[in-house]
Amino acid sequence: MNNTIGVYIHIPFCMTKCPYCDFNSIALSNVPDEDYINAVLREMAFLVKERPDLMHKRIETIYIGGGTPSLIYPPNIKRLINGIRERFISSEGQEITIEVNPGTVSQVRLSQYREAGINRLSIGAQSFSEKGLKSIGRIHSVKEALSCIEYARKAGFDNLGIDLIFGTPGQALAEWDSDLTTVISMRPEHISVYSLTIEQDTLFYNLMAEGKLLIPHEDDVIAMYELAIDRLESSGYNHYEISNFSLKGLESRHNSRYWLGMEYIGFGAGAHSYFSTPDWGIRWWNERDPYRYMQNIKDSGQAVAGRERLTMEEALSEGLFLGLRKMKGIDMERFKKRFNTELPDYWMKKIKVFKTEGFLEDKDNHLRLTRKGILISNELITDLMLV
Repeated sequence: MNNTIGVYIHIPFCMTKCPYCDFNSIALSNVPDEDYINAVLREMAFLVKERPDLMHKRIETIYIGGGTPSLIYPPNIKRLINGIRERFISSEGQEITIEVNPGTVSQVRLSQYREAGINRLSIGAQSFSEKGLKSIGRIHSVKEALSCIEYARKAGFDNLGIDLIFGTPGQALAEWDSDLTTVISMRPEHISVYSLTIEQDTLFYNLMAEGKLLIPHEDDVIAMYELAIDRLESSGYNHYEISNFSLKGLESRHNSRYWLGMEYIGFGAGAHSYFSTPDWGIRWWNERDPYRYMQNIKDSGQAVAGRERLTMEEALSEGLFLGLRKMKGIDMERFKKRFNTELPDYWMKKIKVFKTEGFLEDKDNHLRLTRKGILISNELITDLMLV
């Protein structure tokens, strides 16, 4: 675990801001992609100079997320990937992902991304219904989403992830079932299904506070989630994380690093990084505003806005929270070896109660959520974390 690392690049630019999105992103008509990639590469060079030990880490995964990374011209994506490869050791079979909005790509652009070194796409389809797309403010059409998948296959991509959202305003179970039918027919290697969450500082949050946002009842949302699990599993997809399904052996390796508590470095505005040492781990994060980020990089080579060292309790808490997101659950033998301790009594008491109520179970020395527990995983994990 200590010899590999994942690299995350944050692209904070979008054409418009989706009404449900609380990610670090801004809407721009003219994206300064060349200047921004220059800043990311300079930040990378500065960090390697400050931490030469990183040059001995083997990069297992690269993930370019956002925002809308597919607004960045392919030559700048190629410069970015080459810059990473020049500064770090690359693992064989490296997974290199870029998030794509179907309304921002063409056959040519996807082919150029492939030539630049990208070997995995995460496509933000979100819905295959025009009504559904309109309800969540997406800029693309169903036709563009289907064309994006077709373009990707023609470009030679054999590892596609498609994201869908359920529980959207006015959505009925039959509409969600239709989305699932469409995505299954596309046979992507990876499918993510996310329940719409109303976050603060979003347009949807304000509309809900004013009573102007009609979303499905909680019971209907749970029914949608159960339908997704049943339909995707029966179609040959492995449910390996609360929101994620894949064909055999094609799980998202980058995101799996997060759930396993493995190390990663983030570059770009608002990006976070995590190292498992010293002590119980250290985390730092960058300036969120992209223009202040670029100016800070220009002035000093770095744009760190904050740092923290984790306490043992915080590290244990994160290990529980992230581990329970995986369907296999937490390997308790590995967990004890990592932390060299048993779980404190206050957590063991809650875990015992959840087991008695049928929300948690032990299987093959793994502590994991049951099907009953998966359906209310957010509430259970939140309750578990409250000590």
